[in-house]
Amino acid sequence: MIDWDEIRKYRHVTDPSPTTWPAGVKAISRQGVSLLGIHESTGELYWGGQQVVTARRLANFEQRLALAVTIATVVMAVIEIGRAANWITH
Repeated sequence: MIDWDEIRKYRHVTDPSPTTWPAGVKAISRQGVSLLGIHESTGELYWGGQQVVTARRLANFEQRLALAVTIATVVMAVIEIGRAANWITH
């Protein structure tokens, strides 16, 4: 039988992390790998019973660019609809 408390106690390696890693990030020990799990129906990744969530957000510049493109597209659509309406009525 698996002793989950023992695995959780030694989930990280005791050696220091590489200096190139962000502060507070620790390597997972061999025992700690046992804490990884996959939800059977969704395929979501879990570690220690908690869902591993990764989110990618657009940078501020990318958000502004997407907004500008959206506004330009709507304006062009309105212009084209206006042109089509004038063409049909004449």
